[in-house]
Amino acid sequence: METPQDEARALIDRVWDAVVVGTGIGGATLGHALAQAGLSVLFLERGQFNGAAGSIAGGWLEALVPARPEGPNSEERRRAGRLDAPISDVSSGEAKPILPLLGIGTGGSSALYGMVMERFFPSDFTPGDWFPKSGGANLPERWPVSYDEMAPFYARAEALYGVRATPDPLHECAGARGIKEPPPLHAVSRELAQGLRGRGLHPYHVPMACEYRDGCRECLGFLCPMACKNDSARACLKPALASGKAHLLTGCTVERIRARDGEVVGVEASWQGETVFIKGRIVALAAGAVHSPALLLRSGGAGGLANGSGQVGRNLMRHLIDYYLVRTRARAEPGPVKQLALNDFYHHEGTKLGTLQANGRMPPARIVAAGLRADWRPHIGPFDALWPLARPAVEWQVARMLRRSHIFVSFLEDLPHAENRITLGEDGRAIRLAYKIPPADQERLARFRRLIGQSLSDFRVRPIHRAHLNAMLGHVCGTCRFGDDPATSVLDRNNRTHEVANLYVVDGSFLPTSGGTNPSLTIAANALRVADAMLRTVFARPEETPATG
Repeated sequence: METPQDEARALIDRVWDAVVVGTGIGGATLGHALAQAGLSVLFLERGQFNGAAGSIAGGWLEALVPARPEGPNSEERRRAGRLDAPISDVSSGEAKPILPLLGIGTGGSSALYGMVMERFFPSDFTPGDWFPKSGGANLPERWPVSYDEMAPFYARAEALYGVRATPDPLHECAGARGIKEPPPLHAVSRELAQGLRGRGLHPYHVPMACEYRDGCRECLGFLCPMACKNDSARACLKPALASGKAHLLTGCTVERIRARDGEVVGVEASWQGETVFIKGRIVALAAGAVHSPALLLRSGGAGGLANGSGQVGRNLMRHLIDYYLVRTRARAEPGPVKQLALNDFYHHEGTKLGTLQANGRMPPARIVAAGLRADWRPHIGPFDALWPLARPAVEWQVARMLRRSHIFVSFLEDLPHAENRITLGEDGRAIRLAYKIPPADQERLARFRRLIGQSLSDFRVRPIHRAHLNAMLGHVCGTCRFGDDPATSVLDRNNRTHEVANLYVVDGSFLPTSGGTNPSLTIAANALRVADAMLRTVFARPEETPATG
């Protein structure tokens, strides 16, 4: 379905109804909705068509290519649908390159995601009710849209992505969902669920956008070779292309957005070694909450495009993520293992914490061991030189733990802070990230860890605390927040920039708070909501234009 290169020139020279930068959940869902309504859509994707010949799929990249001290090279990363260029972490004052597990290529990060598509709670839309006005958080009183406004789009997104789950007994709106039944729990999940219920907790089958074909491995962290994973390419991009109304340019890197007199006039991009200029009635950025703000900062004047508020790139959130290796009597069976979740601590003693979920299968032992080495390196100094001797023993011990354990992951809602942000390097191109966990979030994290430890105390548990690692960017969001006040937000309630009339941002950048669970479904639902707003306004036929006065 990829557009042949010999036809691409005609695509570049056209004026499109919508130019969508990126094919992750926000961009592909929006573009699909517009194409289904009969509009012309051009998707611009920096990476490859994931799944095409030469793609690396079906396992962790590090286990499928020759082992090297520096890890896979940039070409291998691109073929595996993974970010190929490092980001500079400047949080400590000293720049450190990081390569987070973010996606490039069709599907964006959803090509690698764990397929959890969970609704936010109604309380996520009113953060001012749950967090004190102290601690320096740049917290809105409420979102510009309510849960009730989002609810019908949640239902549409669940159907579009084929979500399967059992109702969460603690989510007040879970019973209203018309989603598919998941497969039955395997023996390990049954044992864990029984133990959790015995402590008065409320486990349920986590919502999964998965087809569960025979031999499904859930493919957390790598490309799915079996069309089990309902990522945005499978659910939205491919149907949009098949409609004939949408087209795709891969290998197309958008360099900047050109605007004049409050409107975008075109997108400047690098393609096939040349600079091209692409025009659309609207432009929607969906390159992710790291790259979309960077693109805005590269565009326009010294402060960037659509940045009169100074909020572009600020308020970065990523969730504070830990892992727990839980030993069970039952042995892991072949097949799906990412099944259980519980939200008993989503709300706790007047504040909000987060969720606990089964994580699925961990990477091979040598990958986990290499990650542990990276954690230890700042603390062991010259003893790091002994790693070649210690590595076999460490990998053996890690493999032993993983073989006998079920993996849980916890997500703590982190709050928006202006100093946690994306900026550009002195060359105007390199992306810099600054993120520190503020004291109030550290206190909530310590409480959350205690509660999780108590919940799992009937089992042997080994925590692996990763919340401090800024490379954990799978849920990155917040860097182009939406809101009603142009002085404190980048986007309006329909994700249009306050300052540029035909420019939108529809990836996780729009989230004003991170919520306490996976953001994918909320990004998809919001993209459907934004598409509906566009069809009522920007793309309304004259006889359909809403009356005024």
